[in-house]
Amino acid sequence: MEYFYVPNLNAKKGEVVIAGQEARHIAKVLRHKPGDEILGTNGRGDEFKMVIKNIQPERVLVNVFEKREGQREPQHKLTLAPAVLKGNKLSLVVEAVTELGVSEIAPFLSARVVGKMGAVKGQRLRAVAISGMKSALRTILPEIKPVVGIEGLIKKFSDFDQVVVAYEEERSKSLEQVLDTKVKSVLLIIGPEGGFTKEEAGWMREAGAVLFILGPRRLRAETAAVAATALCLSLLGDLK
Repeated sequence: MEYFYVPNLNAKKGEVVIAGQEARHIAKVLRHKPGDEILGTNGRGDEFKMVIKNIQPERVLVNVFEKREGQREPQHKLTLAPAVLKGNKLSLVVEAVTELGVSEIAPFLSARVVGKMGAVKGQRLRAVAISGMKSALRTILPEIKPVVGIEGLIKKFSDFDQVVVAYEEERSKSLEQVLDTKVKSVLLIIGPEGGFTKEEAGWMREAGAVLFILGPRRLRAETAAVAATALCLSLLGDLK
């Protein structure tokens, strides 16, 4: 059964209008007919069963007949903070980590960042997150936070139970060794292609972050972001 993002779905049962891109997909691509059943989410933790009542090219009327809370969401809040990457690499990261189960994505700028982040790129990342949410049958749409500098990111450390940073100069401690699996919220930070400067690593350590090495091989920044997210969720027990 197809899965759709309908942000105006709420706790009430009854008729709801689906418009825009999702309506066009239902009507023109999938060629649904009145009487067909579909699944949808509002991206806020709820899942809905709906039956189509009327179809127009830009407007689909459905009747919501069942609501349930999402049963596939992680029990922990994992926020991934990836450095802004060049090209479409950040889009690849957002799609993959959304499927895996992150709660938020907080891109940042640091000394060695070469990528750029504008309004258009931000809109693209949100669209990619929606696609990843639907693909994974999730009920939570991860929020794409406004891009900040590393100083702004550090100011957010107090919002989390633990902050962990992948750092290539850390030679001894792995994520498995440093991650506290009893916490409820984790901020996972992945640096840019050129890594963090020693000064930046020191700032984060002084602010309470724990640094770790992500294995013996050098990884691309986008690979490291996805691998560390999967490992973190697995250690927290959210990939079982």
